[in-house]
Amino acid sequence: MNSMWMKGRIKQIRSRWALIVFVGLGVSTVLGCSNPETVLVIENPTDVYSIIQTSSVEDPNMTVQPGNVIATLQAGETARAIGVYHGENHDGFKVKLADGTEGLIFAGDSFRVTSR
Repeated sequence: MNSMWMKGRIKQIRSRWALIVFVGLGVSTVLGCSNPETVLVIENPTDVYSIIQTSSVEDPNMTVQPGNVIATLQAGETARAIGVYHGENHDGFKVKLADGTEGLIFAGDSFRVTSR
């Protein structure tokens, strides 16, 4: 029984790291090739979350956390990626919308990364 649990846990960890590596490589490839702009093209309705700046005694550096939903982008809409978000429970992109609003879109939502 313990062996089955351990195999399941290892599989979860491996798939999580695969997602992180995939997102990281995609972003670093697009951002690192001196392209002027990285864009997320939305494929299905996708929520954009407000950004909450936090800090703690353990980590005095400011960190970014998601807040409330501030917009929902529809298929075909775009958002400019201005950073990568690595959170405690989610990874994603810090984006800037057409109206200048900044927010977070989680990895795993339905979009593709392109450059302009």
